[in-house]
Amino acid sequence: MPTTYHLTDIRNLALAGHGASGKTSLADALLFAAGATSRKGSVDDGTSTLDVDEEEKRRHFTIDCHLGHLAWDGKQIHLIDTPGYPDFIGNALSALAAVENVVVAVSGPSGIEVNTRRIFHEARKLGLGRFVVITKMDAENVDYRSDLAAIRESFGVECVPFNVPIGQGPSFSGVIDVIKSHDDEPPACPLSPREAYRMVVEQIVELDEDLMTRYLEGETIDPEELKRAAHTAIAQGNLVPVLCVCTRKDLGLRELLDLVAACGLSPDDVHRYGRRGGDDEAPEEEILPVENGTLVAQVFKTVNDQFMGKLSYLRILSGRLASDTTLVNLRSGKTTKAGHIYILQGKQQEEVPEAIAGDIVAIAKFDDLHVSDTVSNVGGGTTAPQLRVRPIKFPIPMVPRAVEPKARDDEAKISAGLARIADEDPTFSIRRDAQTHELVISGMSDLHLDVIQQRLKHRHKLEMNTHVPQVPYLETITGEAEASHRHKKQTGGRGQFGEVHLRVRPRARGAGFNFVDAVKGGTIPNQFIPAVEKGVREQMERGVISGNHVVDAEVEVFFGKDHPVDSSEQAFKTAAATAFRKAFEQARPALLEPMVTLEVSVPAEKFGDITADLSTRRGHIIGMDSIPGGLQIIRAEAPLAEVLTYASQLKSMTGGQGSFTMDFKSYDPVPPGVQAQIVDRYKKSRAGIEEE
Repeated sequence: MPTTYHLTDIRNLALAGHGASGKTSLADALLFAAGATSRKGSVDDGTSTLDVDEEEKRRHFTIDCHLGHLAWDGKQIHLIDTPGYPDFIGNALSALAAVENVVVAVSGPSGIEVNTRRIFHEARKLGLGRFVVITKMDAENVDYRSDLAAIRESFGVECVPFNVPIGQGPSFSGVIDVIKSHDDEPPACPLSPREAYRMVVEQIVELDEDLMTRYLEGETIDPEELKRAAHTAIAQGNLVPVLCVCTRKDLGLRELLDLVAACGLSPDDVHRYGRRGGDDEAPEEEILPVENGTLVAQVFKTVNDQFMGKLSYLRILSGRLASDTTLVNLRSGKTTKAGHIYILQGKQQEEVPEAIAGDIVAIAKFDDLHVSDTVSNVGGGTTAPQLRVRPIKFPIPMVPRAVEPKARDDEAKISAGLARIADEDPTFSIRRDAQTHELVISGMSDLHLDVIQQRLKHRHKLEMNTHVPQVPYLETITGEAEASHRHKKQTGGRGQFGEVHLRVRPRARGAGFNFVDAVKGGTIPNQFIPAVEKGVREQMERGVISGNHVVDAEVEVFFGKDHPVDSSEQAFKTAAATAFRKAFEQARPALLEPMVTLEVSVPAEKFGDITADLSTRRGHIIGMDSIPGGLQIIRAEAPLAEVLTYASQLKSMTGGQGSFTMDFKSYDPVPPGVQAQIVDRYKKSRAGIEEE
């Protein structure tokens, strides 16, 4: 049975905001109000239609993004409920990449919080239609006028009230749609409907000269004409409707759905504002959202389902997808039949025969697909690169932890299980540190990594311990030196003999290692020179003063001795390694540590505390800036060793209002006092002495 709606009838909507702002409760209430579900789910009692993961039920907050759908006033509305805590921002960013509209939830009693700001600005950058909903209007301590003023101050004067509450707090009893009716002024309204109407109309007509003239001449603009103009203004980013809801009393829900259906953006609206394709190696080509063209879809989420295998969530940008469509992964070139196509209502999957541009669906068992991949029904030639959609941008995970299996035999299984989880979550990574030999996982926070650990336990029955990983220091030299070593061993029969004389000198930072064969007169036979170089390289890998890799040094071998019977490659390797170690220790050795650049966003009143704390971490402030919403941006450089646990400490210092990004900058010399401590710890560990 073919699809019964068309491209212009689709409204894709992400529900976003800070944690505990009521997003999931709002999604459950909207689905119930539209008749898409037979009962209204509840986050608190674990019956939410959309919070379906066991970890979500246990913790009572959203971790992944979840899909739902409903029909309203002739429109097909696809909902994506997103996580609210910054720890799980990756899933929220995935959802924003798949929609044209976002409803940003602001808790009435709590107001604007850190993730609210981030989501709103991300939605602005993506050119999405934005709606702000003040939730929990029946809660104690709600001050509607203060909330509205804060929204306008933080997000701009384009945020205007499309409805006003009748009462607030426990007395909240409904909303007045100010476009439909604003002449009555119930005394319980904290904001006059007439004043709200004026704010809405003046923001809309400012963008339309004809409407502006008629309004200034005293003409009353027809509500339907105002809504059409509002739709255009929302598409242009110049209008953000603000509404009120109470999911517990089911108030304001129909008004929100009416506004999204009438003024929300369809996929057909958005293509003019930047839903574009193309990669770095091909000219950009606009991907037109047409129902009967080349299929182009982007993967914005994957799930490894226990029963169905890998599920890939697709946002169809153009064309039509049917079960017999041959899909091509434009990244890898691999193909498969689409097979079963599903629309989702939480964990409930409903199979559909086809989907069109604008739809959000899931397909199963295309294991080659990863988040951000583009799929099409064409591939190869010159067309495919121009159809590839820009990858979704995710923050780099900045909280590392080293992993050890609780059971020794589980190491390989843990690596495989973590790799499957990393495939689902672009803000989680796993790597084997070649220098420290540790298995290191990285996420957005300790909470994020704790959730990963619990998922590994529940999905794969695997347990692990974590600790702060070792810092990958480097060793180098700052002076020149010369040393020699004779390796001689006699154990009966053929012995071992090799003597090596060498010099070491520093090289420029980043120049790497250089080996010079300056032996004359065959004092070291040519066949043993490679063994000498190998012995030096192996010692450089092991390190000398701290157990870390040696870099940026030149080693010149200039003399040696051999024995006609007892010399061997192994003997010269051993002699070279020891000679290098002796010379290195005399050449003013130095440790290099990884330095990072930090960009920290904090409330302005915390600025002094944060800068003072950074200075105790050997940090150096390199810049600062103010951004809307009373936030301060601090740019700094600091040693990685000092900020490995910075995420949890910043959260504690700012009450969860701070966030930061971190990028590798360079390797710089370690201060002498710090170097002495690191070298001393290494010597004690080598001697088997436990530190106090």
